Amino acid sequence: FSMGGEQAFQWAVTYPDFMDRIVVTSATAKTWPHGIVRLESQIIAIESDPTFAGGDYKVQPKTGLQTFGAIWAGWLFSQGWWREEAWRAGSPPGTTFRTVFEGLYKDFIPGADANDLILQMHTWEAHDVGTTPGFGGNVKSALASIKVPVLYMPSATDLYFPVDDARYEARFIPHVTLLPIPSLWGHTAGAASNPADAKFLNEHIGAFLQGTDTAR
Repeated sequence: FSMGGEQAFQWAVTYPDFMDRIVVTSATAKTWPHGIVRLESQIIAIESDPTFAGGDYKVQPKTGLQTFGAIWAGWLFSQGWWREEAWRAGSPPGTTFRTVFEGLYKDFIPGADANDLILQMHTWEAHDVGTTPGFGGNVKSALASIKVPVLYMPSATDLYFPVDDARYEARFIPHVTLLPIPSLWGHTAGAASNPADAKFLNEHIGAFLQGTDTAR
């Protein structure tokens, strides 16, 4: 999901006759400018730690990574997820908002390397199927070239890849089923992060792969 969905779009454009159909969850065919602003803020958070030393650090820039994690956590789930305290599902007794937040930002990606994270974010920023050779930067033409059926499943509450961006892109894909995931779980809904979303994804993806899904 996510960056995997980005790759699925790229494969469908670059190798239009290779696959029979694609499924994309919590991703878009291009990283639009607002997403780049978010990613740049997270890169700046890491690089602002003096320990980062321009990327030539001797130990991981812990403060920078924690600041990165705090920013990332603010975008990971929806506002409704926090308001409804959906984090209580599966949490041990005594869990509080503070313990959830601290758990997210203090070690958001256990064992992560700062330079690796930055390079992944630059890769994310550069994602744009319109830059595929032959399309001259035109994302609409690239999407229009996709030959196979596409099951496009954005999370209805994703702040990374907003559903409005998915709706915009879907206008240019010839054989698309746009099916937002009705979830409070934000970006993570596309990874089946809870039982309800897992059921929704499995049912519709299974039907789509069998050619029987009629959801629009």
